[in-house]
Amino acid sequence: MSSSFEGSEIFSAPPDKILLLINNFELYKEFLPGCLESSRLSDLDDGFVRGRLVFSLLSKIYSFESNNKISGHEVSITQSKGPFTDFRALWTLEVIDKNRTRVKFKTTFTLPFILKILAPQSMIDKVGNKFINAFASQLLK
Repeated sequence: MSSSFEGSEIFSAPPDKILLLINNFELYKEFLPGCLESSRLSDLDDGFVRGRLVFSLLSKIYSFESNNKISGHEVSITQSKGPFTDFRALWTLEVIDKNRTRVKFKTTFTLPFILKILAPQSMIDKVGNKFINAFASQLLK
């Protein structure tokens, strides 16, 4: 069974600056909760931006690699390697004015059995909101 998270926040930044942050994997370890390592992987000629994130969660280390595809003011993300059986996410940016953007983040994923037991929806929502807030705070720096 799939799990999901949806969140929306108004960021004090134009969409181009937000897109740069979403695809700046190297910076994630400095602001994303639980992120121990982050790096950009080599890009291929298929238009994807690739990254690798390493997280500490419940006393275990998890590595997550993704392919990000930018289309206008959207970034679609799929897991290429990692702990999820399946993972898809979408960032959607809507311009409000030159310095404010409504940011919507939606993800659906299937957790391995053991993580499914340890991660109720309330925990998924809490972590998802922390991540969105971490991005919003980073843009203010």
